[in-house]
Amino acid sequence: MSFVTALKISIEYLASVFVWSILNPYGLVQTLHQSIGQFIAIGRSIIKGVVYDGSTSFILPFEGFWKVYNGGVNKQTSHSWNLIGQRYAYDFAVVDDLGKTYQGAPNRPENYLAFGRPILAASDGTVVDVRNDIKDYHRAGTGWVDIKTPDIRGNYVVIEHSNHTYTLYAHLKSGSIKVKKGEIVVTGQKIGECGHSGHSSEPHLHFQLQDRADFYTAVSLPIRFRNIERVKDSSRECIERGFVARDQMVRNVNTCLSGIIETANFTKPGIADLAVSFAILLLTILGIFVIVARVAEMILNII
Repeated sequence: MSFVTALKISIEYLASVFVWSILNPYGLVQTLHQSIGQFIAIGRSIIKGVVYDGSTSFILPFEGFWKVYNGGVNKQTSHSWNLIGQRYAYDFAVVDDLGKTYQGAPNRPENYLAFGRPILAASDGTVVDVRNDIKDYHRAGTGWVDIKTPDIRGNYVVIEHSNHTYTLYAHLKSGSIKVKKGEIVVTGQKIGECGHSGHSSEPHLHFQLQDRADFYTAVSLPIRFRNIERVKDSSRECIERGFVARDQMVRNVNTCLSGIIETANFTKPGIADLAVSFAILLLTILGIFVIVARVAEMILNII
């Protein structure tokens, strides 16, 4: 992808998110909810701390090779380092031998290789939240997201695990989710299909580990995977326990006896994060107030 194309996609993404945040009532509420929630999450982390069990491991939530499009366990590879709820999140997509994510017209979501692929439970647990009624956006590949969507996550599943951690699977295909709230699931069970709902610029899976069920007030946690294969350029590794990062091709394997066992430092949200979060919250509230005031003024002038 050329620099100009990447820039165009980024601009369209930011523009559509801005429109969604201001003109869509759901977007307005969720923007405030997310800003306030993250401020609360950081404050909770500073006061009470966050429990992270680095010995826990998961399988990759899909079959076959997928590409890590975004995400990692350090600031350089992070999905969104300054967004505490998504600091250690991942975006996964399927690519062909040429690195393309689609075949045919790139504007049709059904032409993307990830669309409709099975999404699996990454560990045993209990389903605590599900949404399955949001339409997949009819456009794809431009950076523009659905400004009419009622939820940034689109269709999603949240699973609680035995160690009181939660996995979130987002942007799932409309009507594809096979589990319901309260259902017990096992590792590798199909829970739905990859889709293009919510804030999705093209079909992909958003996957993250978090310390509570609520998306808005959760702190994201590093995800350690077990028995995986990582491929990047000419490097191919079998990992018993370890992590994945942006631009790697990854898949589950039945067993791995390589002896490679990795650890990662969990960067607990601190005072600096609280200051950044407060500034974002303040700017969000002021920005929304100014825009709403201008719209009201225009309406009054017309009347």
